[in-house]
Amino acid sequence: MLLQFTVKNFMSIKDEVTLSLLANPSVHEHEDILISHKNEKLLPIASIYGANAAGKSNLFRAISTAIKAIRYSNYRQIDRPIGGIIPFAMDPKTVKQPTSFDFIFITKGKKYQYGFSATNQAIIDEYLYEFRTSRSSKIFERSQSNKYSFTKKNEDEFNSYVSKNSPNKLFLSTATSWNCKLTKDAYTWFSESIDVFDSNFIADYGMQILEEGNEEGKEFLRKKLQEADFNIDGYVLKVRETNFENLNQSAMPEEAYEVMKKLLKDYKGKEVEFNVSHSVVDKDGHRSSYSLPFQLESEGTKRMFFYGISFWKALKLGKTIFIDELDNSMHPLLVKFLLKTFNDIKTNPNHAQLIFSTHDVSLLSLKEFRRDQIYFVEKDRKSAVSTFYPLDEFSPRKTENVQRGYLQGRYGAIPVINQEDLQW
Repeated sequence: MLLQFTVKNFMSIKDEVTLSLLANPSVHEHEDILISHKNEKLLPIASIYGANAAGKSNLFRAISTAIKAIRYSNYRQIDRPIGGIIPFAMDPKTVKQPTSFDFIFITKGKKYQYGFSATNQAIIDEYLYEFRTSRSSKIFERSQSNKYSFTKKNEDEFNSYVSKNSPNKLFLSTATSWNCKLTKDAYTWFSESIDVFDSNFIADYGMQILEEGNEEGKEFLRKKLQEADFNIDGYVLKVRETNFENLNQSAMPEEAYEVMKKLLKDYKGKEVEFNVSHSVVDKDGHRSSYSLPFQLESEGTKRMFFYGISFWKALKLGKTIFIDELDNSMHPLLVKFLLKTFNDIKTNPNHAQLIFSTHDVSLLSLKEFRRDQIYFVEKDRKSAVSTFYPLDEFSPRKTENVQRGYLQGRYGAIPVINQEDLQW
């Protein structure tokens, strides 16, 4: 579970901003949705609002960049760039400074803090701490790229990994690759328990899970489709292995086919047959079932499939997932329906978390969400710097119409439109 993410000097984020999933103790509504860990209460959902180009997506890119740096560190050759590190470009000082990322999270009952700062060429600082009490204990620290600090107890073991690391690699990843038990749980959380999606990548991820054919996931999705008033009974998805010989020869000239046949003689692929079963009642009350190819379904129906099965996976494994533009091609009531699976401890017993950005103001309701579950992103028009702040900073009343207040500009994070220039 994620408690907190902090980033500095990344794209439009010049100054340090923090996304916290720790519940504000002064907010008392909807306490039944909170996740308990020892003396701390965590949020299962956080939503992020802001005008177009305010920097919402940059927060998601920052998290994605950090995760990829960790996951792919061991595949990075010496002297190769880290990739994805983009400092704030509107200030001559920040362009030359490293970007920093910091995570506080819980995995396997233990609380950790891990972070690093980097340029595209090298890791500058890196650290891993464990909270055995309310205070953190050092597992390792790294500074100036190649200076390391360990506890006396673990010094000999960690020193053996230092020679295997390089300036452009993360020590967390290197130590874990050499079976270091002290770093394994933290690294595994980054590699398996947190993911970032945009509205396009979630389709690829969702299809991948659908192709796995898990019966529990299939039943979860079938129930969600029926509960959401889709006239869908179920679906049949078949995956067959294929090779070049199975491809359509008539789609290309014979000479070209022969050339491609030689080039792709070892080609291995797959063929997916995906049909959706619809239940229909005619005017006489007779019920019939018809099968349609998945590609003929509406974009909203496809999204329901992809989100539904992806949410099932996250709920089953207790994952933390970020989705940029969750409401893309989805009706607001369907989005609200899906969000309830995370916001209810009965359907979310494994403490999965969902953080999403949206423009759907119908979700801005204190009847549905807590004040500390709503965040705003605003970009200063002069400096081009994105700032990030929660709704509870404004101390809204429990009965306040947050949707109306947001559209009226009470909390900022809306586009400034010159109404005088509008002509109809």
